[in-house]
Amino acid sequence: MKEIITLSDIRKAQKNIEGIVSETDLLYDYPSSKKYKANVYLKLENTQIVKSFKIRGALNAIKNLSPKQAKVGVIAASAGNHAQGVAYSAKQLGINSIIVMPNTAPLAKIKATMGFGGNVVFGPSGSFDDANKLSKQMAEKYGYTLIPPYDHPDVIAGQGTIGLEILKQNPKIDTVIVQIGGGGLIAGIATTIKAIKPSCKIIGVQTENFPDARDLFKGNKLRTSNRYVPSIADGIHVKEPSKLAISIMKKNVDDIITVNNAEIENAILWLAEKNKIIAEGAGATGMAAILARKINIQGKNVAIIVSGGNIDIDRFIATMMNTLKREHRRVAFEYWYTPASYKILIDSLQGVSGRLYMIDKDDPLSIKDKLPKGWTNIIAFFPNAKRSKNYFEKLTKNKVKFRRCKVS
Repeated sequence: MKEIITLSDIRKAQKNIEGIVSETDLLYDYPSSKKYKANVYLKLENTQIVKSFKIRGALNAIKNLSPKQAKVGVIAASAGNHAQGVAYSAKQLGINSIIVMPNTAPLAKIKATMGFGGNVVFGPSGSFDDANKLSKQMAEKYGYTLIPPYDHPDVIAGQGTIGLEILKQNPKIDTVIVQIGGGGLIAGIATTIKAIKPSCKIIGVQTENFPDARDLFKGNKLRTSNRYVPSIADGIHVKEPSKLAISIMKKNVDDIITVNNAEIENAILWLAEKNKIIAEGAGATGMAAILARKINIQGKNVAIIVSGGNIDIDRFIATMMNTLKREHRRVAFEYWYTPASYKILIDSLQGVSGRLYMIDKDDPLSIKDKLPKGWTNIIAFFPNAKRSKNYFEKLTKNKVKFRRCKVS
């Protein structure tokens, strides 16, 4: 395997993927810029046709196949984004693709992979490792070319084209924040950025449960006790980061930090609420690091990679609710109805911009509604924790009978 990836390789990859892969927007993030006194930009790889950056590396690797390899076809193991990138790229080039997926892969991702032209085969278990093992066995048996998700020079070069776009779109960028799973994305981007603008800082972000790339980068002993605990950022939960990528990181990456599950969920909500952007857990880790103030960006021109948007709707909704509860913006309580106190309940919303809902009711409560006698479960939503606090202080001051509860 080629051990050195150059800017020339990445420029070649850019020509290989041109016409199929979109040049994604570098969106100015006004809310984050104002909050952190910086210029923050979001590189929207979640808007690719497969909703992630993975198409770049997959397409470049497939474009570099020999005619004989292309005739036989390609194979890849993946539970999500890489699967879709390989399937779509192969279809565009008229090449057969086999995608081995864990048998517990989300239905939405299975359907999407099939929709992009991939021939899906299921592994013997829900483990990616088992699916990956089967893909290697099938490659050897049938002659398919294996397209790995990150540990391949052509894949890394393809991901590096994001760096070319960032500096073309805004040459003033001086900090780039990139999530790390297997390491292919940050290795490619760091190679590009450091070759063109060595002064630009490259900061990697991992989850606390899977910090192996950080530990290898910093020369620390690997943590093995809890690194496989699942979280919302399943897309970057990789047991063995690429050795090639790690070697590139040690040369070109300035630092790697970690974020936890709650911080990632906060970032998913922030991106959706403030910028109307849907990001999966892995895609939001860069923003998570900023919101958690783990990277000082004041006065900087920062590009954050939003690497993907393939999040199941149930997980997205659960993430929103979890975060709103943590921020005291969604509060469940029980209220004892009387006509007089109900008027106070509704009137107290004035000035706090809140809304009240009964469980299993779609429309917010209004003064025209009449609640059943006795205790009623209510869900309240507020713009921020301060207004939530103000609302319940009003109820207490006016002696409205209520109590907090654990209604989900």
